Amino acid sequence: MKIGFLLSSFHPFTGGREILTLNFAKELAKRGHEVHVFTSLAKDLKKEEVVHGVHIHRSRTWLKYKYYLEFNPGWIWNSLKHRLDIFQVQSFGFVFADIAAVLKRMFSKAVVLNSPMGPFMALEKYNWWQTILKKVYTVLEWPVNRLYTKVIAINPGQWRWMVNCGVRKADIIFIPPSVESYLFAQYNKKPFVDKYNLKGKFVISYIGRIQKYKGLDQVITVLPEILKKHKNIVFLAMGKDADDVERLNRMAKDLDVENNVIFTGPVSEEEKIQGLDVSNIFVFPSEWEAFGIVLVEAFARGNAVISTKTEGGKYLVKEGVNGFLYDYKDTKALEKHILKLIEDDKLRKTIISNNIKKAHGFSTEKVTDELERLYLALLKK
Repeated sequence: MKIGFLLSSFHPFTGGREILTLNFAKELAKRGHEVHVFTSLAKDLKKEEVVHGVHIHRSRTWLKYKYYLEFNPGWIWNSLKHRLDIFQVQSFGFVFADIAAVLKRMFSKAVVLNSPMGPFMALEKYNWWQTILKKVYTVLEWPVNRLYTKVIAINPGQWRWMVNCGVRKADIIFIPPSVESYLFAQYNKKPFVDKYNLKGKFVISYIGRIQKYKGLDQVITVLPEILKKHKNIVFLAMGKDADDVERLNRMAKDLDVENNVIFTGPVSEEEKIQGLDVSNIFVFPSEWEAFGIVLVEAFARGNAVISTKTEGGKYLVKEGVNGFLYDYKDTKALEKHILKLIEDDKLRKTIISNNIKKAHGFSTEKVTDELERLYLALLKK
């Protein structure tokens, strides 16, 4: 099969959507399929290259506003140049991605799929003009979303907002994200421990963009009370600054916990795994997440987890079995869960054991089997 993925950002960038698509693309290429990825051009990257057997086509972005509003005509041109059997859009609400999907559906034999990490403007609350924009955009997206052959939900509850955006419920199929086998290999964590002076520390970790809606301020808020009982706690936040590190550093300083908070900046895959190996508890305090592949990565590296009650959190975390859930901004509940996992060694070790077992169910090989079966079934129609 000739398979194409379209997403605004891709390898070497390492967000959840980027990692997920790379995992699938590599595995499909390894199985003998011709795989193309259409994405945006960033500084110091090549317009065309082959990585892990995957053909990457990058084009210049003309205009971008925050996360969703990206205008990149090259996505359309590059994707239309290739005769594909499967064309899969890895987003929901990108104007030029939708245009490419519509044209692909109209003028080629490609089966067009949408595998969204989330809807356009996913948060519940916005200011007045953004609220109007969201409503107008949802209306405009309605007819476009009915043109997709299938839409892949990445959690079992995602269909609820999908149908409100025009997707037919019968066209929705659930296939979860995956993690690669290297997440289960052995790594030496000592270089990471030495680099960040973590010897003898009890580490609470986070991986992802350092961005306001990710909710890291909640963890910093509860640190003073936790440190009164446990002096060796460190909050380790791994990931790229998305305009929130300065605010969080000021907050940590005001609360007198700056020596217990570490922002590493972007980390390599090896460093990420080393950081998770050092960690005892992984906290995912986001306002909204469709899945949260880092939760599965934390499972695989032996962490108990605490997550907000996002779509992904509610799917992945069973209370007391894999960790704990709490309502976004309920810092009292967050503090209670952290202290419970710190102080109850037996419970934490049981949860860690459960999580390592659960992570194996999300291997790239297993999940790609599902994706490949879907492709083949759709091509037979």
